[in-house]
Amino acid sequence: MKIKTLLIIVSVIIISILTKPTFVNSQQTEPTKINSQSTEICDVGQLMNKKPEPTSAELCLCEQSSATDKPTYQIGDSPFGVKTVVRRKSSRRRRGVAASPGAIERTEHTALLGKLEIPNKDEQSSPEVDALQKQLLDYREKRRKITERDWVLYRRWGRNKTPEIIQLYNQFKALENTSDWQRLPKFDWRARGLDVGVVMQQGNCGSCWAFASVSAYRSSWELEQMRTGDTLLRQIVPENSYFRRQPSVQQLLNCISKTKGDCTDGWHGSAFAFMVNSHVPHIPDRLVFDQDEKTLIEAYTGRKSICTDPLQNRRVKRGGILAPPMIGPEGIGGILKDSDLQLTAGDRALAWGYVNEPFDKMPSVEKLKAALIEHGPIAMPMWADHCFSVYKSGVFNGQNSRSINHVVVLIGWDDAKKAWLIKNSWGKDWGEDGFAWVGYESNNIGRFAAWIQPSPINKEMP
Repeated sequence: MKIKTLLIIVSVIIISILTKPTFVNSQQTEPTKINSQSTEICDVGQLMNKKPEPTSAELCLCEQSSATDKPTYQIGDSPFGVKTVVRRKSSRRRRGVAASPGAIERTEHTALLGKLEIPNKDEQSSPEVDALQKQLLDYREKRRKITERDWVLYRRWGRNKTPEIIQLYNQFKALENTSDWQRLPKFDWRARGLDVGVVMQQGNCGSCWAFASVSAYRSSWELEQMRTGDTLLRQIVPENSYFRRQPSVQQLLNCISKTKGDCTDGWHGSAFAFMVNSHVPHIPDRLVFDQDEKTLIEAYTGRKSICTDPLQNRRVKRGGILAPPMIGPEGIGGILKDSDLQLTAGDRALAWGYVNEPFDKMPSVEKLKAALIEHGPIAMPMWADHCFSVYKSGVFNGQNSRSINHVVVLIGWDDAKKAWLIKNSWGKDWGEDGFAWVGYESNNIGRFAAWIQPSPINKEMP
């Protein structure tokens, strides 16, 4: 009996020891665990206030402590510096915010209407736009026939049919019917011959919205050139002149109103609306001079400056104008001879829109794929957290769905990886040479994704 009583007492003591809560006195602080395999949740806010300042990688590990899925990506250095800490007050400026998180978190339709730019439905269904949409389809068909004719002549002339030329022709032919492309298990516009532009670095200016918008427009324009055969004809009939579109990030940043976008925040929908309602800023990111040979604009500076666009506050004619309203020291219409801008200095885009309807709901994977095939690369918001800032390779599968604060460009997908292929604006040192794979349902990616459609040329080329 005594032995039984003794065993009960010992058991109670052991249980009390094992279940006793851990107390921390005023001279101690409980260590923060940042191991992603830990069962203890790490508080990023508390970690950010610790000294010495944590690195972006440490903040990432803290974010991962609450993740239910094991990370499927590798991390490296932050594009903003290894030791850079993204504080609450500066996080939007550091990473490049898409819009005010508070505005996005209020997902009710009425609240969004007051905060976010939406397409003008009346204009989209106007006789002018309807006529231009038809003109665009007619123009594609007409140019395709010209391309086929010139291709036959090119082969008859016996000119050197290099592998590059043959590949351009095959890419042109493939675009005749893309109805089945969205069912492909893997897709990358670059593999289809589309020039999606170089990866650029936005720096400490929160201009991701401008970079994504300009990149999406430029890619859509280049896709039109492929569809009409003009990309091929530049190679087989080089003596001909061709229209170009060279949108400028700096001009967009300078000339859109401060309430619509600056280095603090902005919205890709506002940038698209500016391109549709006023004009696409086409002056290249290089020096352009006025009649006194004073510099009007220069390359991307990472800050909002005075707007020097000669088309400022103008509603230009859709399809472009043939010469810029500017006098310069040399070149056509004041544009430098080595400029990419040859025959057009401005344009007003035809239309833009969100992928999903209603636009404040997350579009499905199928809708995003269909929009990507129809319109070319599209601007796509997501939540860029600390882990995304130090992403290096693999499939980013973060599950931080707080809101959205960054805009990237969608260019492809891979169903085996269950991930989107995106282009970022944080330079080539970030991710996989500036690109990344992001899981289909990761960090709210795809919400408010939007496309833009360039206008058809308003004058037939020679």
